[in-house]
Amino acid sequence: MKILKIMSYVITVPFTLILLFINLNPQFGSNPKKIEKKYYSAYSNYEDGEFKNKESTALFTDEMSFWDFFKTEINREPVKELIPLDLDINSFISNNSNEIELVWLGHSAFILNINGVIVLLDPMLGNHAAPVPLPSLKRYSSQLAFDIDEIEKIDFVIYSHDHYDHLDYPTIKKIKDKVGLFIVPLGVGNHLEGWGVNKNSIKELNWEESYKHNEIDFVCLPARHFSGRGPLNRNSTLWSSWAIKSPLGKIYFSGDSGYGSHFEEIGLTHGPFDISLIDCGQYNKAWKFSHMFPEQSIKAAKDLKSEYLIPIHWGAFTLSSHSWIEPPEVVSMEAVRLQQKYLLPEIGQILRLGADNKTSKTWWRNFSQAQQYD
Repeated sequence: MKILKIMSYVITVPFTLILLFINLNPQFGSNPKKIEKKYYSAYSNYEDGEFKNKESTALFTDEMSFWDFFKTEINREPVKELIPLDLDINSFISNNSNEIELVWLGHSAFILNINGVIVLLDPMLGNHAAPVPLPSLKRYSSQLAFDIDEIEKIDFVIYSHDHYDHLDYPTIKKIKDKVGLFIVPLGVGNHLEGWGVNKNSIKELNWEESYKHNEIDFVCLPARHFSGRGPLNRNSTLWSSWAIKSPLGKIYFSGDSGYGSHFEEIGLTHGPFDISLIDCGQYNKAWKFSHMFPEQSIKAAKDLKSEYLIPIHWGAFTLSSHSWIEPPEVVSMEAVRLQQKYLLPEIGQILRLGADNKTSKTWWRNFSQAQQYD
C-alpha cells in the first residue's frame, strides 16, 4: 500500500506542477471560450472542437524515427553570430512615395510599407522560439535589423498561426500599444486579449474572409499546418496564409504550410502575385505534410503564379535537422532549373516591388561552414 502511495505521488506531483506551470505562465496563451467554439462550429473547417486542413494531414510520418532527428547534419547553425543589415527604420516608415517596400527580419517575419501603411507579418522579434529560454532554440543574432522601440505606430500586424516561432509573447508586450489592428486567424485573438491587447484592436478571420483598409485587401487563405501552444490545445485556433492586395501590387504570405492543392486554387483565384513569401525551412520527412522542402516551395510559387519567390522560415532559428543554409542553397539551384525567379535578401535589406532588386546570392556563406550542394 505504501508503495502504491509513493507511486501515486511520483506520477501526480510532476503532472500537477506541469499543469500549474502551463496555467500560470502567460507564454502559453488563452484557449477559445465555449461560446466561441459554438460560433466556429458553423464553419466547414471546424469539427469536433478542432480546426482541420482541407486535405488529410498527418502530423507525423513514420519516415523518420525519433533518433533520426538527433542524427544531425553538419552546419545546423551559423559558425558565428549572424549580423543583420542595419535598417534605417525612421526613413523606411516615413516613405509614402506610392510604392511597396518590404524587409525580411529573419525566419518568417517581415515589415512592409505600402504607400505609408506599415504592416508587420508574423513579427517574432524575441530571443527564443519557445515558452522557456532553451539554448537550442535561441535566435542566431543578438540584435535585430532595427529597434522596435523606434516605431511609434504600426498600422497592421498579421499573424499566420499561434506557434512560438511566429506568435511571440515578448514581442506582443512590446508592440501591443503601437498597433492599430491585429488581423489574425480564428481563435488567435484569445492569446492577444490574454496578453493585454484591446479586443477592439483585433480582427479574426476564417479562410476566404478579408479585411479592407482603403485600397488594401488583407485576405485570409488556407494553409496546410496545425496550431497550439500547449499539450492540450492542439488545433484549437486556425492557421492560415495571406494575400495582401493593393493597386501597387500583390504579395502572398504562406505562413507555415505543407505542399497542397490550395496553392493552385489560390493562384487561380487571387493570383498572380508580384512576390510570394513561402515556407522553406525547418522541414524533414517526419512532418513533411506541415512544412515544405525547397523543391516544393518552388512548385508552390509556380502554382501561385508568382513573379518572384522569397523563401522564408529560415535564417533565425534551428528547429529541424537539416543544415541551416540548405534552404537558400537548394532554392538557388532548383529555381534556375525550374525557371522560377527568386530573391534571397539579407536580413534588413529593403526590397521594392517592381524594382530591379539586387540580392547577394551567397551572403549566408559568410556565417557558415563550407558545404557543397549538388
